[in-house]
Amino acid sequence: MIETPDFPPGFDLAEFAKSTIETHRRIRRQRSDPYLGWLAIIAELRMRDNCSIFEAERTAISNKHLRRWVERAINAGNPARKYALAHIRFNGAKSLIECQGDSFIFRIPPP
Repeated sequence: MIETPDFPPGFDLAEFAKSTIETHRRIRRQRSDPYLGWLAIIAELRMRDNCSIFEAERTAISNKHLRRWVERAINAGNPARKYALAHIRFNGAKSLIECQGDSFIFRIPPP
């Protein structure tokens, strides 16, 4: 759970969250760049669930459709592969994915 800052009087956080989630969904639908789509998914999950980036990534990978999409993206050799390697470097032993030769596997079991 992340801490929410103090907002000015009259600020409607629920309405702000709703509009922000809709913005992320619109970005995802226009997904010309797979990484931009992934960022929009993670941002949407963080806003919806009020969680950290790592928890949002775990939630996303727990969805079988997103998991398959991520597997294809990172194993296709596109820029997503670079970000997968960065995820492994940044998270170390608690990383959600693992590099095995030229491909990646998920450490968390499929749903």
